[in-house]
Amino acid sequence: MSKTVLSKSDYYPAPFWFLNHKLEKPELLRQLKLMKEQNISAFFMHPRAGLRTPYASREWFDLIRYTATEADKLGMKAWLYDEDPFPSGPAGGRIFLEHPEFAARQLRYFELEADENGQLCVDLGEGKLLEAQALRLDADGNVIEKRDLFEDVGMLRDELYQAPWYNSYYHHLTGKVKFFHYRAETFYPHLQINIPLEKNWIFTAVTAETRYTDSKYRYLPDNLNPECVKEFIKWTHDLYEKHLGDLLGRVIPGIFTDETAPGGVPPWTPKFSDEFRKRRNLDLNGNYYRIFRGSSEEDRVFRNAYWLTAHEMFIEAFFIPVNQWCKDHNMLLCGHGIGEELPLASTKNIFDIQKYTGIPGFDHITANIPNWSNFTSLNLGGKLVASAAEQMGEHRVMTECFACNAYNFGHDGMKKNLAWLYSLGINWAIPHGFHYSYDGFRKDDAGKSFFFQSPDYDRFHKFGSFAANLGFRLGESRSTADVCIVYPESVFRERAIAESQAALDAVENLYATVQYLLQKQIQFELADEITLRNAEIVSNGFKCGKKVYRQLVLPFDGLQRDYLDKLQQFIVKKETAQNSRSALVINADTKTTANTVITQFRSTPHGNLLYFFHNSDTPGKFKIETSGQYAAIRRLDIENDRLYDFPADGVISLMPYGAALLEFFDSPQSEAAPYPEQLNTPDFTYMTDPQWDYIPEIPGLSASISEWKYSSPGEEDVVSRYNVMKYIFGWEKVCSKRLLMPRAIFDQSPERKRFYPAQITAAAEFELPQFSKCKLIAENSTFSGNCRITINGKLIPALQRELVYDPWNCCGDVSTLVKPGKNIIEVQWDNAGEDDGICSFIYFAIEK
Repeated sequence: MSKTVLSKSDYYPAPFWFLNHKLEKPELLRQLKLMKEQNISAFFMHPRAGLRTPYASREWFDLIRYTATEADKLGMKAWLYDEDPFPSGPAGGRIFLEHPEFAARQLRYFELEADENGQLCVDLGEGKLLEAQALRLDADGNVIEKRDLFEDVGMLRDELYQAPWYNSYYHHLTGKVKFFHYRAETFYPHLQINIPLEKNWIFTAVTAETRYTDSKYRYLPDNLNPECVKEFIKWTHDLYEKHLGDLLGRVIPGIFTDETAPGGVPPWTPKFSDEFRKRRNLDLNGNYYRIFRGSSEEDRVFRNAYWLTAHEMFIEAFFIPVNQWCKDHNMLLCGHGIGEELPLASTKNIFDIQKYTGIPGFDHITANIPNWSNFTSLNLGGKLVASAAEQMGEHRVMTECFACNAYNFGHDGMKKNLAWLYSLGINWAIPHGFHYSYDGFRKDDAGKSFFFQSPDYDRFHKFGSFAANLGFRLGESRSTADVCIVYPESVFRERAIAESQAALDAVENLYATVQYLLQKQIQFELADEITLRNAEIVSNGFKCGKKVYRQLVLPFDGLQRDYLDKLQQFIVKKETAQNSRSALVINADTKTTANTVITQFRSTPHGNLLYFFHNSDTPGKFKIETSGQYAAIRRLDIENDRLYDFPADGVISLMPYGAALLEFFDSPQSEAAPYPEQLNTPDFTYMTDPQWDYIPEIPGLSASISEWKYSSPGEEDVVSRYNVMKYIFGWEKVCSKRLLMPRAIFDQSPERKRFYPAQITAAAEFELPQFSKCKLIAENSTFSGNCRITINGKLIPALQRELVYDPWNCCGDVSTLVKPGKNIIEVQWDNAGEDDGICSFIYFAIEK
């Protein structure tokens, strides 16, 4: 895609729009207009839990086309999202229906000694056996002899069941003849070894097990396999081209890929051994155990080779073809991998992945941000992707953000998190998310909606302006960092998984190095080993991509790598690293370097800018010391995008977690007004008193019901444990767990009696003031199952769909059923199933 000049609107937050219900054109258009009213110029169409329009169907593509076309009329950009819902790769799960062999596998390691009788009996599960060996160890635990035991492993079914059975195999006997007897059978074949084993020997085995998950798809895709990824592209990207081809690269700027991973951990694919031999000139067969044990140089060589091979195969199978598809269609690939803050996350190189995207990015989906003693790992992910962007010459650096937060996480919380993220070099926010619907459980999908369901949505444009103005200035300026930290991915690969503690120690040293330079306000970036190996020595330092550095910091002592020989003259200790051109933020009261701020000092066409974030829960006062002479200094009112005069006393006051941006001009500027101090105390009650119940702003709201008393004839012992509780997620919480009884899984053995179906009543009391009219407000999914609802013993009228706070609200006039004072509502199921229940609050709104 050709480079374009970015405007402020390109840095305006572009939310994930959670398409999570039955999609309807009038409602899609209504919500588009609501976004436009808050100056939102772009959004991501994100299939999400609760979607009732079949994903990737003709109807789906018709509605996506409609949405993009209407967005274009409003002057908005409609980004695609490549999955339903995430992680990317399964094409909504269709990959596994079409090709079960594309389910990812992961390595599983076994290591045991013989019992006291010298016998070894091991269940090796249901994976593909890759190796089984006996190893003789020396006193230091090193392998001095190996013996192959592959052919000693066989198959065994040892789970023997007995159950009553009725003989009715044959056609005329079925349903007519019952001849009771017992039937026994064994199930579930698995790998088994049962052999004698000498002392001083251990048994090791490695299998490749299908990566089964209990989440949405049951499996993860094998993203080391190019054929799997081709199938993914076929069912997503190619279909979008078929149905929306004329919109791609114009109305639709790009596509988001989310939490893409190699597959299992540790990953494996059928061609892995061959690729390992071809790429590394080493034989993995018979040496798989080295991934899980050993600390010799040879062991570390194998581990580094294994993880490097997995990373290369992942990049080549997924990111290169997907990125190329986007380029071929004049689109941008954006999104992120997973575990950016942890270098041991599948030991893939997150830094390297950014080279195969159109917009570098990562995610931060928590209310927590790091302080100077806790959660320091959270600083690494943002610095990595921002460093990659600088070296690639990219401007926008994306973060998915604000997920998994309470309902009272508002704009102050958003600004706090964003102010920190932007201090790391991020400059474009993808809020998570804007819910199409809050119907039923949808409102609990990874935190609150920041859309029309939120009481402060009418002020989103103020937050959006803050983010866009700050992001634009940061994104369209350039880093002045001339200090570079080595990101030594080979060190982490050599130690994972066998030397886990050593690997974690190395990671902690990296965190500490990043933290130290942040706290000292040293402008720095990181570079991975691939970049450093290809670095060019220039007159004023060494050049990594498009970025020149003068100093190289090692995250720990003893790091020896070939590329460091070339860069030896630039290596400094972190304690001696220093800025060549910068501005320091000083504590105004103590005249010492402020140790609560994170700074970005950047160059602009007219001088420099300084952005700093006050990472503290107490207010602070700061002065600025510059290393250069400037004709004028101005402070930006970030929210309103206006430059004001720098205060005469040079003191800037910030509230907790506040931020400031100063612009330094090389030439004189026209006079500006004094900065209008606005030190409003931010609302961070979501940190101390998070609200996990959604109470909408409904005119006349007088009662909300979330707690019910349950009863069931003959089952009081079950429901008494849950006498009063919030609305429930199915009946699982009523009876503690689904009462699944063991039964034989063969022939026509009868099931043992279970709790369901059951007769259950949920009752609640509520009080109302004097009124002239009363409306019951629920959601389409509030009452699950076939039930009847009475108020004060009278059946309520059928509820009708009506937009109140959600497009799928259901309402009814109950004025004749309720009375001022105490009322009782009952919900009764004669034949409740285990997934039936009350799935959200209900509300009563009155007119006086």
